Amino acid sequence: MLDFDEELMKAEAPDDLKKMKIWMFQEQVRIQAKKEELQELSHELQDLKRTLEIERTSIEMREKTIKKRFEDNEAFIEKKKKIIEDAYQQLALDRKSLECERLNFEHEKSKYRRQKMYGAKTAHQQYEAGAYDGTCFFRGVDSELALRKRYKELLKIFHPDNKCGDTKTLLLIQTEYESIRSRYCEG
Repeated sequence: MLDFDEELMKAEAPDDLKKMKIWMFQEQVRIQAKKEELQELSHELQDLKRTLEIERTSIEMREKTIKKRFEDNEAFIEKKKKIIEDAYQQLALDRKSLECERLNFEHEKSKYRRQKMYGAKTAHQQYEAGAYDGTCFFRGVDSELALRKRYKELLKIFHPDNKCGDTKTLLLIQTEYESIRSRYCEG
């Protein structure tokens, strides 16, 4: 690099002075160009910084949204899991209840077969004594009011419009009800 002041002192000829002025002008142009280039680069960096800041904010918002959705899904899955667990517990209880009903039915069926084996007269006598009630829907009923109450309860359970309804069972219930009711009306 040239020391401009030193060169200016040495320059004695007008040509040397002219060369120095040209050199100085060129240096000034070069410095100005570098300054503009640096300013342009500074603007580009500022724009890039703003763009990156906007992208960072956008990504943070997306991340928050995804995190919230994930937490909501986790809570929803936990609720579904609880519902399924409760349903399995209820299913187990229903299974036990159904098994008890099946065992009671088998017991009554075997009891009916034994009574049938001993003959119609014995079964009829037991029926009159209250030990055997035909299909056993009204076992333990001892008044007309209790009979009507049990009949209504059985209709609610076995009516064909219900989920567990059965037409054949309903006919058996009606037949037995009519039979027992006619005994109360006669007496």
